[in-house]
Amino acid sequence: MGLKRFDNKVVLITGAATGIGRAIALRLAAEGATLVLADRNLEGAHQVCTRAAEEFGVRAAAIAYDAADAASGRRMVDDALALHGRLDSLINNAGIYRRDHFSKQTGDEWSLVFGINLESVFHIVHQALPALIASRGNVVSTASTAGLDGIAYAAAYAASKAGVIAMTKSLATEYAPKGVRFNAVCPGRVRTEIGTGLSPIEDQDPAISVRPSKLLGKIETGEPEDVAGAFAYLASDDAAYVSGAILVVDGAQTVG
Repeated sequence: MGLKRFDNKVVLITGAATGIGRAIALRLAAEGATLVLADRNLEGAHQVCTRAAEEFGVRAAAIAYDAADAASGRRMVDDALALHGRLDSLINNAGIYRRDHFSKQTGDEWSLVFGINLESVFHIVHQALPALIASRGNVVSTASTAGLDGIAYAAAYAASKAGVIAMTKSLATEYAPKGVRFNAVCPGRVRTEIGTGLSPIEDQDPAISVRPSKLLGKIETGEPEDVAGAFAYLASDDAAYVSGAILVVDGAQTVG
């Protein structure tokens, strides 16, 4: 790849064992990042660490993390800082996707989605802020095109990702004077473990629930690697003048 934008940079990535998180980790490893990979799937995170170290020669460590547990998030940040003494970039990627007719969704399901997708970001960023201020670092969060335009059968998911977008813009404004950048990436339909194996929804209307890519060569959905470069850019010094950005990466699914 040639680029080494993350030499001597420590990057913490949540939800790094699979999907978009794994793709981000390997992309940043190729650019020289020292990685701390956090996931409930600790074995999977270790496997990504091993691949990053063997293929790219970088240091990589795995930390257990449950996004549904606020205390776990705070411990995870402290453990990452204990490993390297600094943090240059925090990538909030852990998330959950639930779908059904809104009339059938329960309050517990709604709270679970918000807890993992939105409240976890609050707890992690809150804990990491002193280190990010010290390094004049940055935060890149995984939002979604659903947070911009909504999506049928997944109101809780869409609303939680809209919250990530609003939090990103708010913190970008508040912490600009301290040199900390906040940005978010909005992937469209991407082939990941979070979306595969879901049971069909009874009486689902494909006309309102499927948004295929209009980009040549991506007929229905993108791959995690199609999204990882956006995170690499926003987390790098190439984006030193970029904060409060909401970058859509969806193969033109949501335009036209």
